[in-house]
Amino acid sequence: MQALRKNPFDILGSLLLLLFFAQSASSETVISENSLPADAMIEDFFQGGSGLPVGKIQAVRGQAIVFHREPTVGYQAKTGLPLYYGDTISTRKNGRILCRLIDGTIFSLVPQTTLTILHCNHNSARKTSESFLLLKHGDGRFQVKAAADILSHEFKIQTNTAFVQTGDADFIIRASHDTSEIVTFEKSRLEVTHLAEPEVIFFLSDFQSAIVADKMGSQMVENVSQDEAEEMIAATRLLPESRLFASSAERYREADTAAVTVKSSRSGED
Repeated sequence: MQALRKNPFDILGSLLLLLFFAQSASSETVISENSLPADAMIEDFFQGGSGLPVGKIQAVRGQAIVFHREPTVGYQAKTGLPLYYGDTISTRKNGRILCRLIDGTIFSLVPQTTLTILHCNHNSARKTSESFLLLKHGDGRFQVKAAADILSHEFKIQTNTAFVQTGDADFIIRASHDTSEIVTFEKSRLEVTHLAEPEVIFFLSDFQSAIVADKMGSQMVENVSQDEAEEMIAATRLLPESRLFASSAERYREADTAAVTVKSSRSGED
């Protein structure tokens, strides 16, 4: 991962870029759950967005809706459908979704989460990739890892209170209107900027957590135990064999144990 910037001029440049994307997103109607009109049409027949796809839906459970910048028309999310620049993904009360971007980033969203793809570019000729997502509210897990042939890889995500960037990390963000909780897992390095006080920048590494609130305060970085990490990961990952999302850590462990038992019994029969 590239060295994380600390120079004040670099910080100012990053914030100006952030504001540029935020303004562009606003002008193109960044959709949130609350802004969706009551009479929004939800189509079963999928229409592609503008430009080339920047990602793909890997799996869906329950109901999730995809909007192409236009808040009056949405499409039922289905496995295998492409994602485009400007798309907003909104999961309902029973909805969960797993997606992959062209830069290799994998993200999963739990129920009642809204996320917009503001920017995603993968340039194989220049060996660079960059993605920028907006998590308005809800919980998501983000697995970011640059391909072996990529020289420069940047992943950025913004919530209502924080701006996060990384080149290689596995982490969860739980976002609300005035708070963002960020939790990292193994082999992670995040640079976090507090939007209320842009000069406040701090770092998270393996198995750490921090809460960035709307009201300014001292940032407390805490360690996360292995058990806590497993609980959080299990809440968003796919179940073995059945390819469904785990509804709880206990259910995931039960399914994992059952899968091992079945494999062991089959080996015994052989």
